[in-house]
This record gives sequence, C-alpha cells and structure tokens, in this order.
Amino acid sequence: MKAEWNDAPDYIRRRPRKGAIAWLIPGLIGTAIMLAALQIASSSFLKGTAQGIADKRIQPKPAPVAEITRAEPAATKDWDRVVEEVAARGATPQQQTPQPQAATAEPPPKQTVFNDGNYVPQGATNIVPATRVIPEQTVTIPSRQKKIVVVGKESRISDFCPGGEGSIERRNCKASVNLNTRN
Repeated sequence: MKAEWNDAPDYIRRRPRKGAIAWLIPGLIGTAIMLAALQIASSSFLKGTAQGIADKRIQPKPAPVAEITRAEPAATKDWDRVVEEVAARGATPQQQTPQPQAATAEPPPKQTVFNDGNYVPQGATNIVPATRVIPEQTVTIPSRQKKIVVVGKESRISDFCPGGEGSIERRNCKASVNLNTRN
C-alpha cells in the first residue's frame, strides 16, 4: 500500500522555511566585504594612476639657450646718506635755478620715497574730454499699410467698409457695395 502525500500529518508536510532575517544578515555581511574589497582595489589603482600622472607632469627643466642677466646698477645708494640729504634740504631752503630742458638728456629720476614733504599733485589720468555730440536726425519714413492675404479666403470690397463690427454704418456700406453686379 502506498501512502498519499495528502495523508501525511501537517508537521511533516510543511517544510520549515528560513525567515527573511536569516538571509538578510549573511547578505549584508557579504555586501560589506565586497564593498571593502572594491574600495581597497580602486584606491590602489587610483594611487598608481595619480602617481603616473604626477610623474608625467614633472619634467626636467630644459637647459637655457641663453642666460639673460640685468646689469647691476651703477651705484647702489646709501639710504642713510640720502635721508640725511633730504632732511638737510628741508631744513635750509635752496634756490633752484631754472635749467633748460634741452640741455638735460636724462629723464628725471623715478620717485622712490613718498611722503608729505615731496608730494607733487598730478592731474587725473582718466579724464575724458567733454565734447558735445549732436545726434543725427533720423528721417522717418511713413509706414504703409501691409496687406495680409489669407490663402483660401476671398477678399471682398465689402470687407473694407468702415465702422465697427455690427455697426449701422458698416451695414449700410455693405448693402450699397456692388449693387449693379448682384442678381
């Protein structure tokens, strides 16, 4: 005699199923391990790539074709002496004799010390001359009425009657247009 599956008791018929938590915990652990491995692999790959890029960018400096050097100034100034001379000049005013400009070929020395004693006011450098601009007169051309043609619609003379839509003036105009051509 053969037993039917339906005849078996319930505790045998039911297969015990693992709950969602039983699969969730190993899944999370596996995901965390995989992400950590990927992170380590990508950081080592990027470190090598970044190092390679940095090595490519650092190139040895090419040898200069010609070396350009500035000439040393003729005389280095002793600033203590210059300060004493300026102070002495300020204490005893000296008369300056006018010198012709043509005789001096050298431009005046550049001012390097700035204080209230040697201030020379200069005019503004960004002045725009105030010239009056007269605008040109524009010739206005009277605009013509533009004719709008709608394809598929005939224009009639009665369409050009004055007056608003539905006014008595327009009605009378339309009634009197082309009286001789009507049947």
